Amino acid sequence: MKILLIQPPWYGFQNIVSRRLYLGLAYLAAILKENGCQVSILNGESFFDNIEPVEESVLINRDDYLHNISASHEVYQKIMKVLTEFDPELVGISFMTANAPVAYRLADRIKQYRDDLPLIAGGVHPTLLPDEPLHKGYFDYVVRGEGEQVLLELVNAIKQEADTTNIAGISCKRNGRIIHNEPRPYLKNLDEISFPAFHLLHEVESQPDACNGITATRGCPFECNFCASSLMWSRKVRFRSADNIVAEIEDRYRRLGITSFSFHDDTFTLRPALVEETCRKMLKLDFPIQWHCDTRGDTLSPDLLKLMYQAGCRHIYLGLESGSPGIQKQIKKNLSTEKVHSAVKMARRAGIITTVYFMAGFPDETEQDIRQSINVMKKLNPDRVIWSIVTPYPGTALWEEAEKRGLVNEDTNWEHFFHHFNQGSFFRSMPEDTWNNMLDLINREQDKFNNPTAGKMLWKRMKRTAANPQKILKYSSRLIKTALCT
Repeated sequence: MKILLIQPPWYGFQNIVSRRLYLGLAYLAAILKENGCQVSILNGESFFDNIEPVEESVLINRDDYLHNISASHEVYQKIMKVLTEFDPELVGISFMTANAPVAYRLADRIKQYRDDLPLIAGGVHPTLLPDEPLHKGYFDYVVRGEGEQVLLELVNAIKQEADTTNIAGISCKRNGRIIHNEPRPYLKNLDEISFPAFHLLHEVESQPDACNGITATRGCPFECNFCASSLMWSRKVRFRSADNIVAEIEDRYRRLGITSFSFHDDTFTLRPALVEETCRKMLKLDFPIQWHCDTRGDTLSPDLLKLMYQAGCRHIYLGLESGSPGIQKQIKKNLSTEKVHSAVKMARRAGIITTVYFMAGFPDETEQDIRQSINVMKKLNPDRVIWSIVTPYPGTALWEEAEKRGLVNEDTNWEHFFHHFNQGSFFRSMPEDTWNNMLDLINREQDKFNNPTAGKMLWKRMKRTAANPQKILKYSSRLIKTALCT
């Protein structure tokens, strides 16, 4: 059976160059390929030409974005051209809330091309709102949650024209009525899952950056009210073995020559002993690698960071979200600024770059709360910061709060629902002019971190070098060589 898996375009509509491919699609492609299917993956981001790239910022140009994602954009035609040439027997589209409008436009075009072509929706947004893709009339099935076994069983049933009534983990229409089959139990042993088949990506040679995703875990034990990760993967965390993780790195290198990796785990260092074992095995590889990860500041230690650096870690991303203790408590982040401050300093000593995430616009947040976050950001002094605007995505506790306040419902226009849009303070926690002043201040302060002057860059480098004594001799030798050559 010929199957096409699609990641809808999105970043390109914002003039942001991003080749990152959803890891889930590569996992799905692997299990389908192993079971005799002919599979191809389309990365929608790879179809953009002539982008004048910009950095992702607190706010994007809303008018340009809404114009770009309209159905007239040439990227849709390019995707459809490849689709018609491949001529699949089944199509799956994975999408988030923010790019749901693009997924629906693509699905509409596919159904116009061939109305009898089975169309399956998967990913975070369809999992959390499974009725919507079916109500829209474009999709025939929704695969909810962890999709490997579900999709394989569904594909076999479609191929054999068999009944799908008992396939756990799908939603579909029967006799004009939407039916949600029982949930599929989560996979217990992650080591049994086939390695992601990035090599099945269309024109893979031209987009190596799309192929660096990897995970060590599935699941998140924390209760942050703005995140729906636990609804996708559960609160019970499942861990891969160190041997299996490193074997995947070797497989990716042998197949595609990939040596730079991005760990997509919610909290990569949740189990430090596993990270230590993994790093020690990475050090035995016969090729050099570099990687980065997301984690929490309260799961790190100097020894662990030193070992991570030796094993190739060059960048860690730390979520703090707010420097206000009151907001921290409200959003159930339960992470002290002192822990993050300590993590930034320890990472700097180890030679690892840090980026810290912040958000603005939480329910009942005040100007003082935001100013407190800005002051904490300055105190932390990471290498980079990323601010975004609080947006209550479906499935989160924050969505439920927004529903109670009458601010959202399932008829919400997703085109206008994005964490880099200024919709006013979403929860109306402060006057509009105050909110806009706060956004201007956040933009200025973020820019100081992410676009420093040459003098500040030199100062930061000197501080990083001084914090890591092992680098002082190496850096000094480089300066001497440069001086002798001029």
